[in-house]
Amino acid sequence: MWGNVSICGVNLMLGGVTHLNLDPKNRLAIPAKYRDILQSLSGGKIVITLESAQCLLIYPENEWGVVRDKVQNLPNSLHPLVKSYQRLVLGYAENLEIDKSGRVLLPAILKQMAKLDKEIVLVGMGNKFELWDKNSWHQETEKALQSSAEDLAQLLNGFNL
Repeated sequence: MWGNVSICGVNLMLGGVTHLNLDPKNRLAIPAKYRDILQSLSGGKIVITLESAQCLLIYPENEWGVVRDKVQNLPNSLHPLVKSYQRLVLGYAENLEIDKSGRVLLPAILKQMAKLDKEIVLVGMGNKFELWDKNSWHQETEKALQSSAEDLAQLLNGFNL
């Protein structure tokens, strides 16, 4: 688990996989190492939204503006599939603030749509987090581990670590 941040937003790096539990009021306790980064970057303000039926996306508020603009200006935005994607990402976006105890209340509709249960997984993805139900995360991990290295190499145009 790691975090690296430049306050100017140039070098934001959120990473790691953290297993968490929602409390009975559907509050997510943001781990302290991320709380400090989010506080520095955006005063503890975040945007949470739906991207798929599998997970939620969580952005520091200052990163969200860039993402919002990209989604609004997607090519082929008149195509019904692109329009549907824009509706999911932009329409379900919620501005939230981390409370003094380091928690954020998940909107019930987002929790329901992403099929989140009590046990969840917070995954750092560079400039954002993904929030998964534990079982869905395990399935996604297994799927990734089963992937063909050759197929992946072809999709990544020769990129490797």
